[in-house]
Amino acid sequence: MDKSFSTSQNAGNKISSGRNNFILKACIMPALMVLFNIFFSYDAHAQDKIIQKNGKEIKAKVLGTDSQYIRYKRYDNPNGPDYFLFRTDVSRIEYENGKTEPVIQSEPARQEPKNPPADRGNLERKILKYQKRSTMFLTAGSVAIVAGAITMVKLTGDYDKYKKAIQGTNDSYTAWYQTNYKTAPPASDLQKQESFSAFGSPGIYVGAAALIGGLALDLIGLRNMQLAQKARTELAGKQKELSLQPFYDASYQTTGLRIALSF
Repeated sequence: MDKSFSTSQNAGNKISSGRNNFILKACIMPALMVLFNIFFSYDAHAQDKIIQKNGKEIKAKVLGTDSQYIRYKRYDNPNGPDYFLFRTDVSRIEYENGKTEPVIQSEPARQEPKNPPADRGNLERKILKYQKRSTMFLTAGSVAIVAGAITMVKLTGDYDKYKKAIQGTNDSYTAWYQTNYKTAPPASDLQKQESFSAFGSPGIYVGAAALIGGLALDLIGLRNMQLAQKARTELAGKQKELSLQPFYDASYQTTGLRIALSF
């Protein structure tokens, strides 16, 4: 009886011990799993890596991306503020699941004007240049023509006086000779008249050169006047188109936003 009771008691103790071990395992193992998950949950969810173009690596949790920015939380401050990076500064993103996303630079939409201010400035400078040249050449040409004309008129008048003087001298000599010798004087005794070119040299050539040069300068001035008018017409057309097509450059706003978000 004692031996049987002892055996039964030992068997009961083993069953009770096995039940207790089972209960401990059933309670402790889930608790350990919960603690394990709590301990490693942050590392499991914060292993995204942002690789910048300068080689710097940022451990973070990527919250989202768009055409310009990458929003994330820092690895060492998961409850902190959201941070931003420009896509243009990032080479790629390595996610916790092993996926790698290359970042393609997205340029902001930019509408170029058909008539940039630089073109208008060039046209305005051309107009001023052609106007100055036109005024200069026309003025110089006019002065040269007037000077040449005055020179030619003066030489012509002097030559007429010269011819009258020669003719008067020859007439007087002829009358005296006929009175005394009853015959006409020899032709060799009369004074010879020089040609206009010989009489007016070198002034006649200076006057002619002034006339020709003045005409050439006037033609150059008129050509520059035409070029100035052409540039003025082109500028008016560009200003008309520009008034109907406003220029917008988004890069200026982007630059301002970049400064505001740089920490």
